[in-house]
Amino acid sequence: MFEQKVNLRAALYLRVSTEEQRKEGFSLGAQEETLRAYCASKGFEIYDIYDDGGYSGKDFNRPRFQNLLRDLRNDKFDIVLAIAVDRISRNNRDVLAFIEDELEPRGKKLLITTCDIDSSTHWGKMFISLLGTFAEYERKLIISRVKDGMKKRANGGLWNGGSMLGYDVVDKKLVINKDEARIIKEIFDMRSTGKGYKWIANRLNESGKKTKQNTNFSINTIKTILNNEKYTGRMSWGKLQDWNSKRRKGKSEPITVEGKHEGIIDNELWDKVQAINNSKSKDHTCQNNIKGEFILTGLLRCPVCGAGTVMSKSKKRDGSGYHLYYMCQNFHAKGKTVCSSNLIRKELVEEQVLKFIRTILENEVIIEGIMNRLKSEESKNTAELEKDLTIQRTNLKKLLDKQKKQDADYYANEIRASVYNRLSETVENEINESKKVIEHIEREIEKLQSKVTINKEIIIDALKNFDVLFEEATNEEKRLLLRALIKEIHMEANRKRIKNIVFWFTEDDSFTESALPLSDVRRTVP
Repeated sequence: MFEQKVNLRAALYLRVSTEEQRKEGFSLGAQEETLRAYCASKGFEIYDIYDDGGYSGKDFNRPRFQNLLRDLRNDKFDIVLAIAVDRISRNNRDVLAFIEDELEPRGKKLLITTCDIDSSTHWGKMFISLLGTFAEYERKLIISRVKDGMKKRANGGLWNGGSMLGYDVVDKKLVINKDEARIIKEIFDMRSTGKGYKWIANRLNESGKKTKQNTNFSINTIKTILNNEKYTGRMSWGKLQDWNSKRRKGKSEPITVEGKHEGIIDNELWDKVQAINNSKSKDHTCQNNIKGEFILTGLLRCPVCGAGTVMSKSKKRDGSGYHLYYMCQNFHAKGKTVCSSNLIRKELVEEQVLKFIRTILENEVIIEGIMNRLKSEESKNTAELEKDLTIQRTNLKKLLDKQKKQDADYYANEIRASVYNRLSETVENEINESKKVIEHIEREIEKLQSKVTINKEIIIDALKNFDVLFEEATNEEKRLLLRALIKEIHMEANRKRIKNIVFWFTEDDSFTESALPLSDVRRTVP
């Protein structure tokens, strides 16, 4: 007996950066057409097409590539196809890691169609590594050329792009915007009298003034303006380089030259403001230890405007320490014209949050409700997809019937050959498109049905472990544990009771204050 030949399942990966989209031959459509033709010539079955349009090849932080990795680990396909190595990545180490850590252990391989290279062969892997090295070199060369170009423009006192309050960009040059320039002068004048960032932002917002992006002024906006030497007519460039990889370690001495643009403030005012900035910076006491104690930062919402909250403190009258609060982030950054402080006592809200979590842990009704919701969502999603699938299959049947009738009319000499060719091509394209949609829906249904459902024991076990871990965790670890469990915390208007908590495992659902224990004897649940 002969073994039945099984077609290899192929994952087609397409990528084009924003810059490459402008170049002929790099389009996603052109890549897909090439890969589809390759699959047809080799007899491969296309599992899915993963396309990342507008993403750089510097790393794997791309949504569709992450989907490809997920499906690879779930054994959804046998090979990955790309037209060139640099479509996978322009970093040679990333390409080799993808082959050695992801593909080879699972018996999968990467095929580069342009040169017909197979990563599962010794020579193919070497060739891919060589091409990857060239791609990485090309990327570094491009970056170097761009930096050199920007450096050259900066040395010549020219603008390197972007928007800047106080100026308009005309023919790549900074031209003073008189209305905005008055705001810049006002900001520097207020700072020169010793006013703080928040005070300045609040005053501007009260008077209805807006940023270049037509938003309210914030502390960071004011700080950035007051440290921007370009407002003196000088051009400063290169203070922070390679920010994505080096962050603050990428600081360097900037290039400062006389710019080709007109300044808005004079050197005397600039120097006075910088002296005040430096003085304030030295006087500012470090609050890192206190910040670490605020474990609900990023979770607790302002009860009025819904923004996040930040730390706030006030000295106790007896001098023994501080009263600690969570304060509206909008008020902190933009002042009272946007929102009020809406202080929430730290110890009060944190104690209530822990009670919420322990209530969930101890209450079987709530756990059962979570499970029912999860099952309901899964069933709802599957039902919607199956409904779409039925509609698409009905549409495909109509198209096939239409194609069949066209064929019959042509053979009966009821339509001319030229008309038949035009009509048949149109309906053939519609049929192929409909088949692709059906294949996609079927894959999504398969993914939903194969997904492991979170069961009651897993949730209970996770919450029990959470409780134990929380008792022994540092403040930073407590923050991380809470953020893994909770999405948002909302307070009542009186800021004394929690209104509801939205947990990640309930998504848009939430638990209300009625889930809190009312006493040691009686508890109520939503």
